Amino acid sequence: MQVGDVTQPLDKRPIIPESTPVAVTQLMKDCWNRAAELRPPFAEIERRLKALTVVTCHPLQNKAANTLMQNKTEDMLYDVFPRHIADALRSGKKVDPERKDCVTIFFSDIVGFTDISSTLDPEKISIMLHRLYSAFDELSHAHGVFKVETIGDAYMAVTNLVEDQSNDHALRIAKFSIGAIKAAMNCAIDLDDASKGCVRIRVGFHSGPVVANVVGSRNLRYCLFGDTVNTASRMESNSEEFKIHVSERSAEILRKQLAISKVEDRAHIRVKKRGVIQVKGKGDMTTYWVSEPSSSRNGSGRNLGRLEGLGTVNPLAPPMPRAAMLPGGLEAIAEPS
Repeated sequence: MQVGDVTQPLDKRPIIPESTPVAVTQLMKDCWNRAAELRPPFAEIERRLKALTVVTCHPLQNKAANTLMQNKTEDMLYDVFPRHIADALRSGKKVDPERKDCVTIFFSDIVGFTDISSTLDPEKISIMLHRLYSAFDELSHAHGVFKVETIGDAYMAVTNLVEDQSNDHALRIAKFSIGAIKAAMNCAIDLDDASKGCVRIRVGFHSGPVVANVVGSRNLRYCLFGDTVNTASRMESNSEEFKIHVSERSAEILRKQLAISKVEDRAHIRVKKRGVIQVKGKGDMTTYWVSEPSSSRNGSGRNLGRLEGLGTVNPLAPPMPRAAMLPGGLEAIAEPS
């Protein structure tokens, strides 16, 4: 029988698991120091324990946790870039420009945003935009719309770009646009001051060819280039409060897509001719309004059809619960010009 070296003290300290956070491991080792005078006093132990955060005391990730974190990172990356672009960037490949023959581009902005910015605390503005754009983001997932970016109070989205939606890209944007207006109607400017009313937006979209590419080497952005982008922006800037303003090209495509859509999709969207207007950088353009029929009501009981001059929307109405923001079963009908 072999006997151990009795001259060495027996180590009764447990083995520290590899997943133990570094800060915790160091504290344990300091407390176990064989030299009692080198061990931290209780006040120091308390200070170091209180200094631990969710990050510093979180167990070190094992393989499964690393996989989960990697999946979350990939999901975030795929939210910012189309999947094939994200995969190329991850692998270090060069991203080449891509040309698309026909997409539909959505723009919205907030009416009176300059005035809001001058009277509302910047933190409240950021919270307001977060609430509004979170609702838009949910709508984008529901309608298969790709969010391109937000710049201040402007929201830009597109269809038929990252996946084939050639049969309904204008219809998807039309549904998304109606939902976005409803979301704005139910988004308070200031949750602490109902008198400020709801967010008022105007919307515009246009269809046409674009080139998509990733630009820059830092804070990469996925950008769209071409006159289609400019025209879509002009549709928005020439729109009106709580209205959806579209080009003749988009109106034509939308009507064709409505003709082959589901019956329920032909019941709740109206395409109405606005007429010829002067558009900066474009000259005279024939444009259209897109809306729900006057008989269709949103979740808050307000009538989007009224927005075309048949009545008014009360911007001071209290915000509805989040669930009421999102439209259910939006349908569509095309009316003669």
